[in-house]
Amino acid sequence: MAQTINDTAFSLITAILPKESAKRILDKALSIQISTNVIINARGTLYRDKWYQKFKPAINPEQTIFELLVPANLVQAIMDRISVAAGLHEGKRGALFCVPCSHAVFMNPGVFPGTLNIENVSATSINYNNQLTAIYCLVQKGMAEEVANAAIRAGSSAPSIVYVQGQGFRDRLGLLRIAISPEKELIRAVVDHYDVEPVLEAMINEGKLDTPGRGYIYFLPVEKGIINMAAVTSDKNELASRQQVIKAIDELKGSSAWRIQSESEKSNRRKFLTNVYRLHCVVEKGKGEHLIQAAIQAGAPGASITHGLAGGGVMHKQSSSVSVYREMEVIELTMLPEKFEPVLSAIIQSAKDNGNNEAYFYSHVLPKALTFTGG
Repeated sequence: MAQTINDTAFSLITAILPKESAKRILDKALSIQISTNVIINARGTLYRDKWYQKFKPAINPEQTIFELLVPANLVQAIMDRISVAAGLHEGKRGALFCVPCSHAVFMNPGVFPGTLNIENVSATSINYNNQLTAIYCLVQKGMAEEVANAAIRAGSSAPSIVYVQGQGFRDRLGLLRIAISPEKELIRAVVDHYDVEPVLEAMINEGKLDTPGRGYIYFLPVEKGIINMAAVTSDKNELASRQQVIKAIDELKGSSAWRIQSESEKSNRRKFLTNVYRLHCVVEKGKGEHLIQAAIQAGAPGASITHGLAGGGVMHKQSSSVSVYREMEVIELTMLPEKFEPVLSAIIQSAKDNGNNEAYFYSHVLPKALTFTGG
C-alpha cells in the first residue's frame, strides 16, 4: 500500500556539481544507500561578455545534477555533508539547495526506516542563503543557450541545461494549450529573490514563452542553499569579474535589494498562472508509460521525461565497495490545482495495477508560472 506524507515532511535536495568530481563528492558525502536519488547529466552555461569572445566556440561545462528526496529531519546533515565534500562552503564551484515538498508518496512504505540517521560532519555552522529562488524553464531543443544567456545578463548565476523528452497528445489542449514537441530542454537557474522578476522577464522575452508552442516557465522558493556557479568568462588580466563586483556591492550595502529593476512593472502586466501544481514521478526506465497515460486521461496536459541513474550509494560486499546504479525516468507533470488530486490518484492506482512497487512521487505548488494560454 502506498504511503502518503503531506505538508513539508519531505524535501528535495538538489546538488549541481562538475561532472569530473561529482562521483567522488557523492561517494564521500553519502556512505549509506538512499534509494530516492537520481543522477542526471547536464551542461552548464558560460556567457561571453566581450564582443570578440563571441567568435570563439561556446563553453558548456559538463555537470552532474543530483536530486535526493529525503525526510525534513535529514536535510541539514545531508546538505552539510555534500557542502563539505564538494568544498561549496569554501567557495568552490557548484550549487546546493533544497525545496520542501507539498506531497510525497511512496509505493514502498518501508523506503525510509524510522531509525535512519546521518551523522553531521560539519564542525562549524555552514552559512546557507535563505533568500534564493529556483527558476525552471522548458523550451524547444536548440533554444536553451539563448534563454540561459539572457538569464545571466539579467543577473542569474550560470543556469544548467538538461535534455528532456516531451510526451502528450498532439491534438489535446490542456493547461499548456500547445502541442507538446518530443524534444525539449529544461533550464535551471537559481537566483537571489531580488533578481527573480528581471530574470523571469528576460527569459520570457528571449524564449517568446508567451507565444504558442514555445514552452513554459515557473519558479519555486528555495528554503536554503549555496550557489557558487561561474556565469561569465572574462580575460585573465581583468581584476574582477562582473559577478565578483556585484557580490562586493551586496556586502557593502548589506543586502541585494539595490538590484531591484524596473522589469517588475512589466512582469505585473503579464497573465501568470498561480498556485499551479508540479508533480514528479520517479520510476525505473521503461515503467513510466502507463503512468503518463493514466495522468493524461485524468486531466494532465502532457509530460516531460528526464533520464538518469539512481543508486550511487556505496554497497559493501565481501570487503569491497561497489556503486550500484539503475536507469530511471523522472516524469514531470504540470497542472491546474483542480486536476492534481485526480491525476495523483490515477497514477497511484496505475502503479498498483502494474506492480510498480518501487515508484515514488512528490509535488510542489508553484507560486507563479507562465505559458501561452490563448485569449
